[in-house]
Parts: sequence; structure tokens; C-alpha cells
Amino acid sequence: MATQSFDIGKAIFWFFIRFGEKPGGALWLFVFQALCAAVLVALSVMMMGPAYINLFELIEADAHGGLSDADAMRQVFGILMPFLTYGFLIIPLTFLFAVTFQAAWLRFLTKGEIKPVVPIRFGGDELRLIGVNLLYVVVAAVAYFGAALVIGIFGFGAVMMAQGGGDSAAIGFGGGLLAFLAFLAVLVALLVFAIRLASAPALTVLDGRLRFFESWDASKGVFWPLLVSYVVAYAIMMVIGGTLGFVVQLALLAALFPMLMDLVDVAEQGSQVDPDAVLASLQSSLSQPGTLIALIVGFVLLYAFQVMLEAVWHSIGAYNAVRVRSGGEGEASDAPTLAAGHPMGASPSEG
Repeated sequence: MATQSFDIGKAIFWFFIRFGEKPGGALWLFVFQALCAAVLVALSVMMMGPAYINLFELIEADAHGGLSDADAMRQVFGILMPFLTYGFLIIPLTFLFAVTFQAAWLRFLTKGEIKPVVPIRFGGDELRLIGVNLLYVVVAAVAYFGAALVIGIFGFGAVMMAQGGGDSAAIGFGGGLLAFLAFLAVLVALLVFAIRLASAPALTVLDGRLRFFESWDASKGVFWPLLVSYVVAYAIMMVIGGTLGFVVQLALLAALFPMLMDLVDVAEQGSQVDPDAVLASLQSSLSQPGTLIALIVGFVLLYAFQVMLEAVWHSIGAYNAVRVRSGGEGEASDAPTLAAGHPMGASPSEG
């Protein structure tokens, strides 16, 4: 079946097209993600909260001159070290959280599918996406060290030649220019790889198999449309995000204005600052219903924008994956084969 031509408009607004098909499911997925994020934050606060409380008490004691610098540092380490071990639990939980919702959004963007009741799962899609994300890390690490090596060689050669003076200085300048051009070439190469491999997560979910370098062939001939789609989508989302952020900041500034005025008065006292007065001002402001409502609404709006930004970003790769499957109807066909010109070589033939 022939592959559909690439439609930049569809690519940019693919998330909103899918949203229009199943608005209730998409909204439920967002609400469920926000609830899970709130639980994860609450868990982090419960685990790390005692450390912050002890640090405030330590700051108050130090402000009254009750501790030497050595004692203060010793107590800081004594407070923080036991709680830093929780990071070994929080970090993998956060990663699993990101992968499960990445899979859920990609199922929605590629297949229009929202799992019933609990929209997230942890199964084949999620495990395969872990593999895809790890491959991204490996490719990024190889690219980073390769770029650093190339630029370092050119830069070191330029410095050594410049130290010789005379003609060597001119040669050194030329070497520096080459190093800069090599840096630009590396950036261009990284951009090409990023765009050509961007459809890997969506292909993985759509095919139900681990796909990574197959994204290279799925984006063959549409690099520029993909690049334009990402740039335009990012610009649109930044305009929306900037406007939303400005409105939220104004609302929060109005809600926290009394506290800010109290802090200004405290700052004018100079060395006579009373830590108890600062804490009392913070507690008083944060206990006001208007302040709490403004904080909650502001964080919900900003989190909603963050989720939408990530969904829009994934939707471009999802559109391209859907485009190369079954005429763009979202049904997975046979797995793609790697062409002879692929960086990983051609796929083996059967028979």
C-alpha cells in the first residue's frame, strides 16, 4: 500500500485532531496523570519533608549565633545524608511514571486508544519504550563523546599552532576556524539524527515491537517537513506557554503580594532579621484561601501546559508513524525493512 504524502498541517495539529476524536478519553488521561503526579510529589514531600523542617530549625539556630560553621556543616550533612538515599527510590519511580504515560499518550496518538478506567499499564509497550529511551541515551552519549573528540582535536591543534607565532599563528587561526566549522557540522549532524530517529517511540507502540533505527527509513524523504513541523509546533507552544505563564505569574504575584511586602520590611531590618518573623509571614500568607487557590490553579494550568507540550511534541513523530502504516489509518502493517543506504545496513532478507 502506498505511503501517504506528508501533510505539515496535520503533523503540527495531530494532537488536536486526535483530541477532537476522543476528548473525554484524552481529558481523563490528563486528569489521571495529574493525580499520579500529585501522589508522586506528595510521596517526595513525605520522605524529604522532615529534612527541610530540620534545615529550617538549623538556620534559625545558626541565625541566633548558637552554632559554629563546623557544627552547622556537620549537622547539615547529618540531616541530608539519610534522606538522600530516598533519591534511589524517587528517581526510578519518576522514570517509570514517565514511561507509562509516554506509552499511554502514544497509544492515543497512534491508535486513538485509551485504556478503560485506569489508562496506564506496565507491559510490553512500556518495556519496549524503556529500551527505546535507553538507546536514545546511548546514541546521545556516543554523539557527545564523538563530537567532543573531533572538536577537541581541532581546537588543540589550533592552540599548538598559534603558540608558534608567525605563519604558525595564521595556521592556528585557520585551525580554530576549522574547529568552529566542525562544531557547526556536529550540530547539523545531531539535528539530522534527532529528526530522523524521532518516530522511534511511536513506531514501537504502533508495531508492538522494538523499533529504533527503523525510524530512519520512516522519515526518509520527509526530513524538511518534519523539521518545519517541529519548529512551528514548538514556536506555537512557546507563545501559548509564555502567555499562560505571564497570566499565572500576575495571579500569583497578586496572591502573594502581602507576603512580599512583609519580606521587604524584614529585609530593611538588615542584620536584625528575625527568622521567626519570616516563617510567621510565610505561614500566614500560605494559609490564606485566596493564596492557596491561586497556587493550586496556577500549578494545574502550568502542569496542563507541560503535558500538552510533551503530547504535541510526540504527536509529530506519531503522525509520521501513522502516515507510513496502512495508508495512514493507524493500523500496523508489516514491519519496515531497513534500506541498503541505512546507517545500520540493510535488513536481512527472508527465505
